[in-house]
Amino acid sequence: MSHPSPLTAAQHQALALRSAGDLATARRLLADAIAAARPAYGEDHPDVLATGHLLARLHREADDPAAARRVLEEAYAAGERRRGDADPLMLALSFDLAGVAEELGNRHEARRNYTRVATAGPAVL
Repeated sequence: MSHPSPLTAAQHQALALRSAGDLATARRLLADAIAAARPAYGEDHPDVLATGHLLARLHREADDPAAARRVLEEAYAAGERRRGDADPLMLALSFDLAGVAEELGNRHEARRNYTRVATAGPAVL
């Protein structure tokens, strides 16, 4: 029987902290979990990417779109090497990256990411 990833446990714990109103600790927990898991799992492992995606969402909820953008860009760059745009997780990262870029006023970056989702999305989703 396989055991769940420690990143999955960190995600659940972070969501519980968020529900309890402790967004700062939830974000710190996820950032630490990602940093600890990268050497063992690799930066493009699906659990690392998914945890980064959740961390970016929590950054947005904390009204820190610049931090969300940084996390999303790092996750996308890591996953793009092996996964490409035809991966559902990569499409989710692109979509959120587009939203953050739009929030930050970078329409070119937003358009580029929305185009990526529109191009690959129908076949993948």
